[in-house]
Amino acid sequence: MRVDRTAGGVTRRSTLLGLAGLGLAAVSGCRLAVDEARGATGGGGARRGGTLTVAINVDAQPDSVQAHNANSVIWRRLVFETLTAYDSSGTPQPLLATDWEIRDGGRTVAIDLRDDVRFHTGRPMTARDIMFSLTRSADPVARSQARAATSLITDMTADGDHALRIRLSRPASNLFDAFELASVVDEESADGIADGSAMIGTGPFRWGTWNPGSGLTLVRNDDYRVPERPYLDRVEQPTITDPTALITAIRSGRADIAYGASPLDARGASTDGRYEINAGVTVDYAIGMDVTSAPFDDIRVRRAVAHAIDRDRIADQVFAGYGRPTSLWWSEKEAGWSQEQSDTYDYRPDRARDLIREAGATGTEVAIVTTPIQAVQSTAQIVRYNLEEAGLRVRTQVLDPVEYNSRQVEGNLGQLFINGYGIADLSAATFATHPAFAAEQNPSHFTTAEYADLVTRAATATPDERVSAVQALGGYMLDQAFNISIATAQSTIVRSKRVRDVRQTFLGSFIFDDTYVV
Repeated sequence: MRVDRTAGGVTRRSTLLGLAGLGLAAVSGCRLAVDEARGATGGGGARRGGTLTVAINVDAQPDSVQAHNANSVIWRRLVFETLTAYDSSGTPQPLLATDWEIRDGGRTVAIDLRDDVRFHTGRPMTARDIMFSLTRSADPVARSQARAATSLITDMTADGDHALRIRLSRPASNLFDAFELASVVDEESADGIADGSAMIGTGPFRWGTWNPGSGLTLVRNDDYRVPERPYLDRVEQPTITDPTALITAIRSGRADIAYGASPLDARGASTDGRYEINAGVTVDYAIGMDVTSAPFDDIRVRRAVAHAIDRDRIADQVFAGYGRPTSLWWSEKEAGWSQEQSDTYDYRPDRARDLIREAGATGTEVAIVTTPIQAVQSTAQIVRYNLEEAGLRVRTQVLDPVEYNSRQVEGNLGQLFINGYGIADLSAATFATHPAFAAEQNPSHFTTAEYADLVTRAATATPDERVSAVQALGGYMLDQAFNISIATAQSTIVRSKRVRDVRQTFLGSFIFDDTYVV
């Protein structure tokens, strides 16, 4: 890391902690997320070849290539790579970038790139591809959680093929969150991303065949820059939406890994010596309310919903010990996390009934929109019962995840909506710019100048300002109650012990460079 003389001298460590490190701490159970040529080994006994089958409860969606969600969690890091990757301490490490320098108080970033990276077409990756990928991630079409940070980019300049300078309109404490999310895509074939016809990355596996609703096949990238990696020939990703069938697939040997298994099923498998249970990405499950739609235009009703929910029951029955009740959306890895804020809305059904009665909303019929993911469905069932006890009449509507995501971006999810957000381990500033929460537009239709200012304050906070800025943001969101956290839980992954040397990124995506099956 070069020294920024204009900033008074900055070491690599202080730069990382001062800017990128504003965001994060470690995900427990995830090993180092950086796949570098240096010293990468599969260990003694590694076996070359074969197919690894990873069953998952949702279909792959190509247009999620620059977004982190259940539809991309398995394949995104296998096919595509990013500029940097957080290690287990939440510090960004080189991946496609080799070095960087923060200048002008955080408004300019100079980045050096690897010179040995090729796309799956054989074309060398250059600075222009990085510039294109960052620009694309700021486009709403990408549906990327990086958008808020990459939208701050005002100018990018290539300094030859393997270096570039990025200029921002203001410092962004979550810039390296964006680098973690903004997969580098091939500009020449990017038009084929929408339908999956051209998914050209730089990763160790190539996009093979995708049968929507059925599954995805990835094949070994024989020209990957790391010698003799990956070991596997293929990765099969069958879509198995039925939770019973998902756990049956691994028990019967038809799958080697079951991603998104029911926590109860995972707990059952944990007593079987053939399997290991791994923790995936931390997901926050939350309920949003449209503040322009009665009865949720009354803040008393919104706070009643927050008090009506039996979070302990949800943690026990839905997440089976793999989660914890909370009112706060981000995880304890966020420096500004507060136990007091996490405990804001305890289970007070009598108080919930009183607030709904005071607002004249008793007996009002409302609808909860959810997705078919089992944890979301099971959470919604308990919430429905809780809200009916509080005096509302509740029905539920289940949307396909693709339609749910589209309507979320459009701000059209109806009165109530429950979903899981797999970015709880990123910074509060990034979480608050997710489409479900974004200050400029969100499905709760909650847009105030004060909220926008608090999000900006968190996104630009220095390390010394970090805790107070995050707590001010959390306090305001909790007070206004337009969206309320219910519980955070790590996704459960059931893995056969036949599968060796599996790694995960900071956000829980797989790294199979050194993986083999015995």
